[in-house]
Amino acid sequence: MVIGEIEFIEEEDASLEAKETKQFSDAVLHATDWTVETIVSQLARRNIEMNPRFQRRDAWNNRRKSSFIESLILGLPVPQIVLAEKKGQRGKYIVLDGKQRLLSLLQFTGNAAEGPKSGFKLSGLEARTDLARKSYAQLRDAAFENDLNAFLNYTIRTVVIRNWPSYDFLHLVFLRLNTGSVKLSPQELRQAMFPGEFSNVVDDAAGDSVPLRSLLGINGPDARMRDVELLVRFLAFHFDIAKYPGRMKDFLDNACERLNDDWATMQEPVVAAIAKFNAGAEALIATLGGDAVARKQNSRSFNRAIFDALIFYAADDQIRAAILQKPEAVRAAYEEISAEPDFLLASESDTAGVPNTLARLKLWGERLRATLDLDFRVPALREHQQVQDAARMGIDFNGFWT
Repeated sequence: MVIGEIEFIEEEDASLEAKETKQFSDAVLHATDWTVETIVSQLARRNIEMNPRFQRRDAWNNRRKSSFIESLILGLPVPQIVLAEKKGQRGKYIVLDGKQRLLSLLQFTGNAAEGPKSGFKLSGLEARTDLARKSYAQLRDAAFENDLNAFLNYTIRTVVIRNWPSYDFLHLVFLRLNTGSVKLSPQELRQAMFPGEFSNVVDDAAGDSVPLRSLLGINGPDARMRDVELLVRFLAFHFDIAKYPGRMKDFLDNACERLNDDWATMQEPVVAAIAKFNAGAEALIATLGGDAVARKQNSRSFNRAIFDALIFYAADDQIRAAILQKPEAVRAAYEEISAEPDFLLASESDTAGVPNTLARLKLWGERLRATLDLDFRVPALREHQQVQDAARMGIDFNGFWT
């Protein structure tokens, strides 16, 4: 997946277990034909989750949005929209597929948050060039009555999922819907599933992070929220590494839910940790070079699994200071470990599993500790008895400690 001028390696999470799928058939799918007018009404009433923050992560330019609007006016077929009804909020929906199409409708009709994109004018049209530079408000003129009616009365197949059994179910639907050449980031779904102050803060912080923009080769917030995911991954390991279950999806879901719920007590630590993240990322760029961070030798692919290990240590104030004092030694150590079979294996396959996650953190931590001649703790597995004790208390994890 390309971001800017680099590739962004996708990773496969652990497969679902049978016990997690047995209730999937309980979900109720309603396929209905909603007119554009109905959809716009739902958007305007905020029944479909399209909060103003989504506009910072707008993946379509005006030309593509205009082409979509033109297709509706012409009566051309467009893809379906898939929504999931929010738990306990009948008539309120999360978007699983169709976010950019819905955002286009929201903006074109002037119902988006105030800004230059709200009420945009059509541009780059291929068939209806007479509508170029026309806004939705202008279509309400009598001369365009037929076009306005065609637009508002167009029916878009809309699938609504109700009574969904678990977040795993929504993840599975989301990923199955996005198996084409342009995959969406699960972080988009995560932001919708776990709204709250924490989710808002990491959204803003990631979008404004200068080192993240540099690492990903982007000029602003990433449209697919992959910058947010990198920050959330760091915060999850930073605060909850001992709870790591061996499935990254569950780990990040749980972290987002907990930090939203505990925001009153976690706000200050989270804000401080985000500052450490940015400082650590800047140190990595300064030491390794922006085009080498989280990349294997002779590769342009950004590897999130490697970045997790690098930023885990670089965010620590004492370790970061030592790294900046010995940049050449650290760079040489990174080049060496990036070519070692054990580290490569842990960074290429089953990257979310406990053994390889631990291996990356342990191998780089021990190499960094020796290079810096600095004593700090490196994650390891808990003793078997500790894991059994945790299981008896209902805690399901393999048992990292730091």
